[in-house]
Amino acid sequence: MKEEISRRTLIIAIAVCATLLVTIPAGAIYFLRHHESLAVSTETADAEFAKLRARFGGQTPLLDMTARQVVARGAATAAPIRAFHTVIFDTRRGPRLVHLTAPCAFARMFAHRDGFFRWLGELTFLDDTEFDPEPIRLSFEEIKRHGPGLLVDYRHAGGGQFIAWVE
Repeated sequence: MKEEISRRTLIIAIAVCATLLVTIPAGAIYFLRHHESLAVSTETADAEFAKLRARFGGQTPLLDMTARQVVARGAATAAPIRAFHTVIFDTRRGPRLVHLTAPCAFARMFAHRDGFFRWLGELTFLDDTEFDPEPIRLSFEEIKRHGPGLLVDYRHAGGGQFIAWVE
């Protein structure tokens, strides 16, 4: 009986170790490929955000950061979403431009159990920025209903900027 328990424990331990040996490097590689952070000037960041805003051509963001709530309701027949994109000009620790991309399934993991994103930082997917503590209430289901398009366009008075969209 003891030998059977020890064998089972050993097999489980080997399986857990093998999973960790694959998962941790895969997660690190994924993060490195879908995350970019570069020191930039305010002018460079402004130019990048101007291009992004032009790309969305006056589209109303799904989330109004003044009211901290959803304002642009999506159609019931919106196209499916595949990826979340976030671009941040973070001025807190020296100016840097952060580009993040996350597949829909990965981004879904950042919503709370009830399916809501409660902090703007939950859309930064593993990066720490000045926008992390900004309270929001945005459901994953609302994002899916909205479909591809602009989620958030927000600026801090100190110069930091945040744009997020889904495609």
